[in-house]
Amino acid sequence: MIQKCPLCHSTPEHHQPVSGPLNRHYFHCSVCDLVFVASYDLLPVQAEKERYEQHENDVEDPGYLKFLNQAVEPTLPYLTPEMTGLDYGSGPGPAISKLLAQHGMHCQNYDPIFGPSLPERTFDFIFSTEVFEHFHDPEKELERLETLLNPGGIMTVMTMFRPSFHDFENWFYARDDTHVLFFTMNTFEFIAHRLGYEIIWNDEKRVVILRKAT
Repeated sequence: MIQKCPLCHSTPEHHQPVSGPLNRHYFHCSVCDLVFVASYDLLPVQAEKERYEQHENDVEDPGYLKFLNQAVEPTLPYLTPEMTGLDYGSGPGPAISKLLAQHGMHCQNYDPIFGPSLPERTFDFIFSTEVFEHFHDPEKELERLETLLNPGGIMTVMTMFRPSFHDFENWFYARDDTHVLFFTMNTFEFIAHRLGYEIIWNDEKRVVILRKAT
């Protein structure tokens, strides 16, 4: 089976092996700058669920809320209370909606494993924090996100940006076996260009804010 890039569907002549942890096979795509885990090394859904349940994401933990505020705080200037929002991949303990409520913003939750189910509507803003690195089919997920977001809407993504290949081999973020995609700002520029987003802010380490074209 030909292993295509899960994001841009480029073929193996555009891929180079990358050394990484956990005895997995990683490839770098020269088209979109994504590093991805080979499809034959991906965990089944049940194993992923069991791994997620080990995460200590307590919505009452000040440290966890401070961590997520790295995504919330820079997004607030682009939001107003009358806007409708979605936390895409809210996990077993939704916290983004709690943080936004403190600022008078309403945000619904969605998680494919823990629920609730995906609302049948569109939104003015979407948060997806510590989720993109888990996507097995990023093209499908991005297309879904694009249909969920209203024209001119804001999408905030939080995922730790990939270091150099030299540092990748011992990078802690790749030691989580549910993390299978690793992005750079070049990757997000590729996504923005392909889907018609404008990158309006990033912190150059883990958060990028995009605006959908009107």
